[in-house]
Amino acid sequence: MRTEYGEVPEDDIAALEYKLNWYLRYGKLPSLERRSGEEAKRDYGVQYERYIGYLFASHGYSIEYRGLRDGLRDGGIDLVACAPRKIRLVQCKRWQKPVDSDVISRLHGAVERFRWEKFGAKLDMCRTDVRGVLMTCGEVLPEARVLARHLGLLVQSRVAYQRYPSVKAQRITADAGRFLLPFTPGYDRMAMRFQNGDRFFWRVREAVAANFFYPQYHREILRKIRAGRKER
Repeated sequence: MRTEYGEVPEDDIAALEYKLNWYLRYGKLPSLERRSGEEAKRDYGVQYERYIGYLFASHGYSIEYRGLRDGLRDGGIDLVACAPRKIRLVQCKRWQKPVDSDVISRLHGAVERFRWEKFGAKLDMCRTDVRGVLMTCGEVLPEARVLARHLGLLVQSRVAYQRYPSVKAQRITADAGRFLLPFTPGYDRMAMRFQNGDRFFWRVREAVAANFFYPQYHREILRKIRAGRKER
């Protein structure tokens, strides 16, 4: 495939498309190894957190994937979604069983801890709206909804995982940049700045056609782009 910055082999694009489609369907890269039940549960949870992160990012939030970064040390918060004077602390549950009051109580505790750690003694003067959000693909028990309302938490149920434009593309220059895929190192740390021209794409081919390139296969192209930016 010919681009403004050089030729991208069709085999490279096809290989990445195959890996991406497999990953979005099964939560892992193609492999002959069978996953255990715990591994599958973890992978599907990762898929869901990234999907919910995309939903918030598409509404203008910058996302910190705390759960994917810190694992069990995430403090009960999977995503930290930030917008001007607004922070949403998101807990994601890709559960088939309904969410109960214990989950709501733990989320409330995590929100209060976050508020204290971030604002400390200035908490009373804080003008940032900090709220906890529970996102689940299943149901929420009535008593858990009542408790969440009482504690000021937001609850969204029946938010099922769906295929989404998961190719993250980041501008390096005004008309070119790099893209990462869900299984690429650094994917969850890539901050999307839509005002700078960063974008989500459905397919690898779309990203390449828009002059975004994959680091593993196209380092030389990316080197030229970065060199051109420095010359300007």
